[in-house]
Amino acid sequence: MRTNGIVGRLIALLFLCTTAANAEIVAVENPSFTITDAKTTTEMVQDVDYATRKVTMIDTSGKVRVVKAGPDIHNFNKLKPGHEVTIETFQNISAEVKPGPGDPLNVSLEGQTAPLPGELPSGVRTIEGTLRTKIEAIDYEKRTVTFKGRKGDMRTYVIGPEAKRFNEIKRGDMLWVEYSQTIKMTVK
Repeated sequence: MRTNGIVGRLIALLFLCTTAANAEIVAVENPSFTITDAKTTTEMVQDVDYATRKVTMIDTSGKVRVVKAGPDIHNFNKLKPGHEVTIETFQNISAEVKPGPGDPLNVSLEGQTAPLPGELPSGVRTIEGTLRTKIEAIDYEKRTVTFKGRKGDMRTYVIGPEAKRFNEIKRGDMLWVEYSQTIKMTVK
């Protein structure tokens, strides 16, 4: 009698395990994608306006641009025309689309290194965080999604073919994003 009870429990347990395993196979994941980007730019300083902290630079293709150095750029007064500025940017975004409305969220952590007094401007800035935001626009032909970034600005990203079920993403769905960005600046 006792053996039948144990055998019955084992059969029930095997049935539950098999059912649970099959349920996991049938479970449908939300659409998701990852964007990884790395780029390096090198530009030559043409002019420095120390009062406004504006720097005129030219890249290797001859394109000229003016950038404003924020107060977080230390030893700015050491920057001179002729200096070569190299900026390396590494970015990783992992996102999951969850259908329907949700509450926005933006939590991030930022850190930065600075040069020692007397050295040329340089440093590494790292930003990591979690963002929940609503998809504001989607272009199925160009495979782009547009949403509010961590600072409230509209951001548009191209989503590659590795993102499965892209056609199921809709305007108004929530985008749950984990992101990290590292920017390294050196001056020679």
